Amino acid sequence: MLTTEWTDEMKMKGKEVGAKGWLVKPFKPEQLLAAVAKMILP
Repeated sequence: MLTTEWTDEMKMKGKEVGAKGWLVKPFKPEQLLAAVAKMILP
């Protein structure tokens, strides 16, 4: 999930609909890479 939302309530709503990761804009490229790595690496 890439969003401007950062509250715990919004994160919970994201999880409820299937979000596996959460990045708040603006973000650093290494944060994106780390989130992607968590999704594709065992």
